[in-house]
Amino acid sequence: MTSDVGVIIGCGPSLTPEQIEMTRHLPQFGANRAFQFDIDVVLGCNWEFWDHYWPQIKDMRCDKWTTHPTLKENRPEGLHWIEGRWETGLSTDPDYICYHHGSGPQILNLAFVRYNIRRFILIGFDMRYPGKVTQSRYTGKRHFFGEDALTQRHFPRTGPDGELTGLIDEMATIKPDAYGIEIYNCTPGSAMTCFPMMPLEQALEQYG
Repeated sequence: MTSDVGVIIGCGPSLTPEQIEMTRHLPQFGANRAFQFDIDVVLGCNWEFWDHYWPQIKDMRCDKWTTHPTLKENRPEGLHWIEGRWETGLSTDPDYICYHHGSGPQILNLAFVRYNIRRFILIGFDMRYPGKVTQSRYTGKRHFFGEDALTQRHFPRTGPDGELTGLIDEMATIKPDAYGIEIYNCTPGSAMTCFPMMPLEQALEQYG
């Protein structure tokens, strides 16, 4: 990849196909089901994801990555493995990335150490499940792609307004100035405010 600007795609409900098309000219990195947009690099940290979606993704052009320990030695051809470690911030060592309890921060770290991305545009990082009723019931759509057999079993603990507090706290340990990078959250209404917020159009005008 020749650009040091990269788009990191989460699967929050605010994501739109228009945002994907607006950023096609830049390297696109995505978490989990973002592979359905035919992007450049995809990371899934759970073996269940790869077991479930491998028939769909195996022949797609994207680089495919995981950190799951059981997939280090026993993984399908075409799936790359990188070590994960429980550390704060970002790894600067290309041999490993930081876990942070989620594929979103992991794909950001991977883009940094393996693809030399230094300016990050985040879309689909709502970091909030809307309309919280109980810990496992929300009146709003949790994911852009809706629920599947995997997400229906996945209810991480959230704050009073559905904020993904644990993952937000993990992302907040990433201090861009410490790594000489820039991270802009271009997700409208995101619950994650540890990085500067910017409309996507402005970020593309500035960096794209």
